[in-house]
Amino acid sequence: MSTPQGLRLQEEWLQAQRRDADRALAARDPRIPGLNWVLDDELLSELLGESVRIIRTRYKPHTSALVAFRRAGSGSYGSGAGSYGWALTTTPEHVGKLQQRADSSQKRDGGIRLVQPDRPHGDVVVAVGPIEEDWPLRPNLRWLRDHGLGRLGALPAAGRFLDPPVSVLRYNPERRLVVRIPSATLPVVVKTAVQADEAAEGLRLRQRLQSQGIPVLPELADPECAAHGISASPDWGHGDLGGVDNDPAAYRAGQALAAIHGMDAGTGADPMADMEDLVSQLMATRSMITCLLPGLEAPVDALTGRLLAAVGAAGPRRQQPVMVHGDFSADQVLVDGPAIRIIDFDRVTTSDPARDLGSFAAVEDIADPAGVGPVAGGRKTAQLIDGYREAGGHVSQARVETWAAFRLFLNSVDPFRNRASDWPADTSWHIRRALELIA
Repeated sequence: MSTPQGLRLQEEWLQAQRRDADRALAARDPRIPGLNWVLDDELLSELLGESVRIIRTRYKPHTSALVAFRRAGSGSYGSGAGSYGWALTTTPEHVGKLQQRADSSQKRDGGIRLVQPDRPHGDVVVAVGPIEEDWPLRPNLRWLRDHGLGRLGALPAAGRFLDPPVSVLRYNPERRLVVRIPSATLPVVVKTAVQADEAAEGLRLRQRLQSQGIPVLPELADPECAAHGISASPDWGHGDLGGVDNDPAAYRAGQALAAIHGMDAGTGADPMADMEDLVSQLMATRSMITCLLPGLEAPVDALTGRLLAAVGAAGPRRQQPVMVHGDFSADQVLVDGPAIRIIDFDRVTTSDPARDLGSFAAVEDIADPAGVGPVAGGRKTAQLIDGYREAGGHVSQARVETWAAFRLFLNSVDPFRNRASDWPADTSWHIRRALELIA
């Protein structure tokens, strides 16, 4: 029986496991002296003089490490408990660039600071700042604050732009920010991305999907918003399919997916370009996992080889490519009773239709590793495939397994990125499960 003391001891053990893995990684990459400081909650809290929890990491071996963190209490940078920030450390020769950003921010009272621990760690330099001063996102966030809120019908911010009642839903530093902002009616969910073409293409795609009767959320952003990386929709539903058991919703999601796959892929579809992208993703994942956990090199190499062969066999020469969601999973399906809305079409491409179904199955396995069975996915995947086939979609279980293994492998980096309690064990599980499915 689990007791509070037993759970506390287990959590302490997991934290020790993660800390050991992080320190081993930092020792293998001395080019970044501050690496261990931005991977460890306690060290980063000590450095910043406030209690923070790291929630997201982007690591470029021998180059830099960037993290997003959330504050547990009032800090020294003008933000209170629950607010978010970022910290960046790099190689010594690039510290001058961080200093330039900090100087520019100081002139605008923007909040970027450079911090260093007490000696003997004088070579460790970390830049830290609020979301509003996320360097690549900053111009689009400023435009949203000054011009976009009115266009979206959102209420003007009181005080700091991202203070309550605005709530941060997702923050991927130097990539995108998703927030919920009050309006006179329903709250508005606003995504701000660095790449403006991502939002512009999303606006056109959302309109096309709506015209085909696909259950998606209405797009509130106009072309001017899209030109600044901004997309938006009204807040809708009661969570996503990942958080509930809802057979009718899963079945309807399968029907909607079949409708998406039945749409015209367009004249710009390039199956060979898709295959090149898939190979690139596989090789990048292989490189990162063997960097993070060198002991996994042998199984990772075996898995990479099997995936290259299997994805190629199910690729453009064997399967007519269709328009696919590209990142399909239960958390991309909002639910309100049996009604659904499919979201997040950022990775739409043309590919094997089984890619979306396998992706969904893999994420269901990841959500419940202890409950996995002989085939990819569980009850939700079964309902999804039933709805997909009823709506005219055709898919073989073998191809679903192939693409589930592909998604498991790509997601094997996520335990590290998302600072899982025992990311080495979680990453190893991803590799083992993918090998089972592709055996």
